Amino acid sequence: MRTFLGALMVLIVSGDETTIQGVLDDSVLLPCTCSESKKYFDWQMDEPKPMPVFIYNENDSSRYKGRIKTFLSENSTNCSILLTNITAEDQGKYSCRFKSEGVYYKSFVYLNVSANYSVCQTNNSVSGGLKVFQCKVIGRYREAWIQWTLHGQNLTNSKTINITNTTNTDAATGLYSFNSSLSTELNWNLTPMCEVKAKTISTTFISGCDGTKAAGTGNPQADRMRHRWLTILPVGLVLGLFLFLLYLSQLRSLPPTRN
Repeated sequence: MRTFLGALMVLIVSGDETTIQGVLDDSVLLPCTCSESKKYFDWQMDEPKPMPVFIYNENDSSRYKGRIKTFLSENSTNCSILLTNITAEDQGKYSCRFKSEGVYYKSFVYLNVSANYSVCQTNNSVSGGLKVFQCKVIGRYREAWIQWTLHGQNLTNSKTINITNTTNTDAATGLYSFNSSLSTELNWNLTPMCEVKAKTISTTFISGCDGTKAAGTGNPQADRMRHRWLTILPVGLVLGLFLFLLYLSQLRSLPPTRN
């Protein structure tokens, strides 16, 4: 038994895991360097659900059919594959496996899928004594929603906050439009931030306000820090000016020095 386990350890060699970033509906390269003397080569998704992706010299009947490009004919040590038309279901852990001189080699790639959105937020409109904040988001992934935050905390409907959300589809472009309105009587020092959340995958977003700066930059923590510094900086300048004037006043009150 020990001899068998020892032989198995020799026959299967595993490599480290690499993380690759992919964008919904785009293409991504899953890298794998293999040996020229290989006799076997395939790709498989291991997590979250094991399934074949590509098998060398065999017909493809999986859900990846027509979405895989290989490079072996151009480079005999390149077992990488180009995955096109990325979907949310493509996110997960993959393994590249090949056989060389009786030894099976395996390397792992984790594909992290994100969806792109354009975001436009208009702030601090006053209507009937209420502060009203509007957010419009456009993207290709439907399983998404708008989340309002303040001081890093999620905002929800309450006695003092009213949030309404709608979703529409543009049949001509296939894009989804998410709209959210937040109204409140509360007098906040900071502006609430509108963020995009998506089911199972991450999100990235850019300004969608026709050249004006959107509230979100894709990094909510950075946006909160920016607002915090905009609040602290004026206070610091005033305090610094006060200390400087106090220093000058003390200099004038000192008695003249004698030679």
